[in-house]
Amino acid sequence: MTTDWNQIRAMMNAAIDACERIEATGFAPADRDAAITVNGQPVSAGDILASAWTYPENLRYAILRARHDAGADLAYRPETARILIAMAEAAAELIGAGASRPAEQEVDGMIDWFRDHAAPGFERAIAARREA
Repeated sequence: MTTDWNQIRAMMNAAIDACERIEATGFAPADRDAAITVNGQPVSAGDILASAWTYPENLRYAILRARHDAGADLAYRPETARILIAMAEAAAELIGAGASRPAEQEVDGMIDWFRDHAAPGFERAIAARREA
């Protein structure tokens, strides 16, 4: 099984970059009705926000259908996918936390653990198994 990690990284970066830009506007709930015209149709900031989370939701189902059509269904959600989901959910809890930086030491510790222990430890365990 192979994964295009660059594609996944690009997807996550696109979402993070968009969220950062949205926050930088100073958006407030009262701004949801701010609108622009796209192809002759009014499109509100609220519409754009809703599209920004429903687009990947819908794309997920398109990917599932394409995998099914290719005979590449997953019997279960891979562990690496579970890591991405859990990290995204934890990161989402930091949105809007501002200077309070909740659980900052724990977050930094987890980042260090992933870099210094999880990945290298996993690589060592697999390498040792294969050398035996």
